[in-house]
Amino acid sequence: MSAVADIVLPVFILIGIGYALGRSPLLGGDAGIRALTNFVFYAAIPALLFRLFARGLPEGVTDWSIVFAYYTAAFSHFALTMAIGRTVFGHRGATLGLMGMSAGFSNTVLLGLPLVLTGFGEPGMVPLMMIVSFHPMLLITLPTIVVEVMRGEPGQGIGRIALSTVNSLLRHPVILGLLAGLLFAQTGLQLPAILDRVIDLLSQAATPAALCALGASLTQFRIAGDLKESLTLVVLKLVALPAMVWVLATFVFRADPLAAHVGTVIAAMPAGVNAFLLARYYGTYTQRSASAILIGTACSLVTVSVLIALFRTA
Repeated sequence: MSAVADIVLPVFILIGIGYALGRSPLLGGDAGIRALTNFVFYAAIPALLFRLFARGLPEGVTDWSIVFAYYTAAFSHFALTMAIGRTVFGHRGATLGLMGMSAGFSNTVLLGLPLVLTGFGEPGMVPLMMIVSFHPMLLITLPTIVVEVMRGEPGQGIGRIALSTVNSLLRHPVILGLLAGLLFAQTGLQLPAILDRVIDLLSQAATPAALCALGASLTQFRIAGDLKESLTLVVLKLVALPAMVWVLATFVFRADPLAAHVGTVIAAMPAGVNAFLLARYYGTYTQRSASAILIGTACSLVTVSVLIALFRTA
């Protein structure tokens, strides 16, 4: 268990440092937090992914079973969450889509990427990026379509959603960093020494900067709204979704054990900030979504530690 603590505790200590910085005047409030997060998304993490994938994919990496397992679980989980929202909490309409996203959209970049890199090393990055490449396209688009249809504006909404999704993916810095690395690997060229050193320095900054940015961003959330419902979202996110991914990856799609472990850990990440942003965009479900993110991030210290301990034993 001490080996797991060596992996997990430094990650959450860095989140705590980021939270303390966010609460202090050192970052300069919302503008400073946004600047730190932009550095992570637009510079540090793309540099890390470029460096990892510029070497090319390991031989034999053609198994897409973890992608099928993860998103079969994610879509089933989304339907389950909507059913719980309707039958247990009496929700109707657009709220169901926002509830589904708050219980199923993982924090794959700011928390998932550093944890997988720390816990599984570079081999774990391949299944991680196979999942992440589809994550925003599928798990932002699905709840948005549900919300638009439930609001009674499907024609205008779905067309706008499709264009917006394609546009976002083409400009997503994480996806671009991955693709740039893979394309560069095909050239067989070597980077100039100075540029290689710059990318290396940015790569080294990615993990600590991402975790501090996550901690700082948590200062913008407050626990409010229906606490019982927020706790239900947390249980669905941290327990139900990873269990579904593990079962499907292991017994149905027969994914490689490393890929199954990485997929399960990613599913066990707390809800990402995009769930709150979508709720704020539609002007509803913001308090419960924010509470789920804040509580879930704190609770994930325990759940992620348990999962990594189990997988290291296996």
